[in-house]
Amino acid sequence: MNIIEILEDNVLCALQSYIGEGKTVIIGVSGGADSVALLNLIVNLSEKLKFKIIVAHVNHSLRGKESDMDEEFVKNLCKKYDIIFVSKKVDIKELQKKQKISLEDAGRQARYTFFYRIKEEYNADFILLAHHRDDNVETMLLNLIRGSGVRGLTGIAMGSKDVIRPLLDFSKKELMEYCAMKKLGFREDKTNKDTEIRRNYVRHKLIPAIEKINPNFREMFHFKSFYFEEIEHFLNLASFEFMKKYCSSGEKAIITPITPFKKLMPAVQRTVIQTIYELFHGSTQGLSGDQIEDLLRIIHKNTTGKEKMLGTRMSLIVAYGKAIFQKERGSEETPLPEKIMQLPIPGTLTYGGGSIITRFKKRLPKTRAKNKIYIVAKDKNEPFFIRRFQPGDRIRPFGMAGSKKLQDLFTDEKIPRSLRRQVPIVTDQGGNIVAVGSLRVDRGFHPQVLPGVIVEIEFDEGKE
Repeated sequence: MNIIEILEDNVLCALQSYIGEGKTVIIGVSGGADSVALLNLIVNLSEKLKFKIIVAHVNHSLRGKESDMDEEFVKNLCKKYDIIFVSKKVDIKELQKKQKISLEDAGRQARYTFFYRIKEEYNADFILLAHHRDDNVETMLLNLIRGSGVRGLTGIAMGSKDVIRPLLDFSKKELMEYCAMKKLGFREDKTNKDTEIRRNYVRHKLIPAIEKINPNFREMFHFKSFYFEEIEHFLNLASFEFMKKYCSSGEKAIITPITPFKKLMPAVQRTVIQTIYELFHGSTQGLSGDQIEDLLRIIHKNTTGKEKMLGTRMSLIVAYGKAIFQKERGSEETPLPEKIMQLPIPGTLTYGGGSIITRFKKRLPKTRAKNKIYIVAKDKNEPFFIRRFQPGDRIRPFGMAGSKKLQDLFTDEKIPRSLRRQVPIVTDQGGNIVAVGSLRVDRGFHPQVLPGVIVEIEFDEGKE
């Protein structure tokens, strides 16, 4: 079998396994060889898969006219295949500056936000991305260099919820070979050769050096990701069993007795801390290996009164044989910027201390998570904004008569003064308060009061 037959057979098998037939899929296409190969494969398999295809392209505005030419190339490719093309131009450097994140993270955030918006708009079932084996190896190495634990070494998942990566088991070389045999044109991104960028340094300098020692390194390391995934599964299982048996928890605190904790394998102890952090913040982003080791040292000393703050994300207090983990923010940092920020709907707004995720909903859920609120918009284009609390702010709480000062609401909710300017205040275009974090929704914007488009807002504190 040649590479065309191998790719088509494997991709067909993967998509039938993860997705099935007759679905609507969003394909992220940059114009590079990987995404062009993926698009061509899906188009060729569409008769068997019966997919409705929408191509989504993000113009990162990083290379001026060349970025525009990438967009035009993908647009023309879609005309050739007679499929839907949607694009968005984003100033990634400006986004990087605003969010204070790396250029790579800013690009990833822009792409995923756009892909999910298009998924909502077209009521699509899945997003297909062209990550391949070399991408996985690079990610694993970058995570290892950063000091990641087992979780980081599991690499990129082929399937996760509604995102599928059907090319993950194939190398860049194989995809280039496929493009050559199919005579597919594609765009070259010159920034991919810039070794000042960490991923590019790993790709062009580090991995070739390793391959001088082990020529099969990429294939071997990719295979190890499945091995690490099995280890992570074991550690997670042991962690949850311990927590279920010994830990008591509330919304903002989890308490574990130190004596049985110290009897755990060190790897499981670390996983328990990661799990607690993830329960507080939705992910382990922002939690380093050094911080975990600092927490472990304090727990093992078991000295009542000892305390450790992880910035404003989590604190540990040791008291009378118990380790008390608290989701707590100190007064030394105000993560909400002073200026007003527009909420991407649907999408994710990331700021210094957390992130806010928005989604459109067809109806109100029967039960509501404590970190989620639901508001009503006139239509899907109505803008909403986030700002800090200001003295004199008032809200008309749903379920109550009249209005209430936010400072009184904060007092009732036992929100310390030092934290009040960290609560995101949702406003409409006219500056009217729509909601106070996840605490209250103004009755003028509550879905049970007015008809309209329902927007879910999830306040994921501490997630970057």
